[in-house]
Amino acid sequence: MFTEHSALVIADMIHDFVDPEGKLYVPGIDEIVPYIQELIEEAHSLGLPVIFVNDAHEPGDAEFQQWGEHAVKGTRGSQVVDQLAPSDGDFVLEKKRYSVFYRTGIEELLARLGVDHLVITGTVTNICVLVSAIEALVRGLAVTVPRNGVKALIEADGDFALDQVERVFGGKVV
Repeated sequence: MFTEHSALVIADMIHDFVDPEGKLYVPGIDEIVPYIQELIEEAHSLGLPVIFVNDAHEPGDAEFQQWGEHAVKGTRGSQVVDQLAPSDGDFVLEKKRYSVFYRTGIEELLARLGVDHLVITGTVTNICVLVSAIEALVRGLAVTVPRNGVKALIEADGDFALDQVERVFGGKVV
């Protein structure tokens, strides 16, 4: 799945989405944690970058009107869950909107690292993962989304999103 110029991108595997006590818990999300752990280990063993991109909203963020308050910057809810804790050398970026590209600095980071292929994992499949995959593809990056590394709130929505990534936008779903 990985190439010489890949990076593993992990979107929003934070307490507010992964912890059953989190503000926007995604039911069944615990099923993908072991697979993401394996991908992190593989990326590390290959010397590839691992990039966590996490919601970190300011108090009163406009997104709260749609989803309620969640992942407030500086709170436990906006931090990566312990099972996937970033290692030394991993990158941790904060985002304010759905895409890992929106004002996060990831484009510059990827260019500096010589990355031209993203393996995108995390949650939610049909929201942050979908938007991020599309944005990567329209920027000319190759994208692979592993089915076992993403989770949607509603399975049919996740299936639709993965179909769009592959069939419409030219990404690869494995």
